[in-house]
Amino acid sequence: MSPEAKKRLRWIEVYEATGHAGRTCLKCGISRPTLRKWLMRYEAEGPAGLETHSRRPNRSPNRKVFKQHEQWILDLRKVQLGARRIQRELIWRHEWKLSLATIHKVLKRNLIGS
Repeated sequence: MSPEAKKRLRWIEVYEATGHAGRTCLKCGISRPTLRKWLMRYEAEGPAGLETHSRRPNRSPNRKVFKQHEQWILDLRKVQLGARRIQRELIWRHEWKLSLATIHKVLKRNLIGS
């Protein structure tokens, strides 16, 4: 168990001993939302829930489109396909999924179809 998780476990133990969130927060120097967060994780996952979780998002709204992907989009546009059809063709031909908004950005950036 990491030192941070041990510290959080002590917060939980103090809370269980006193049964009073306000006193626990004052004694430990934390806020009530912080105590609630770690209590909920502890109740749901046990001691393993007190470890720090990654804050990295599962999906990125600013996903980068690399040159090869951009070229696929532009090649499909040359045969007069719309954005939705380009999206389907990318999935079918290359097993690569992009949102319509991203496809529109690529087309706009390259001044095709405006």
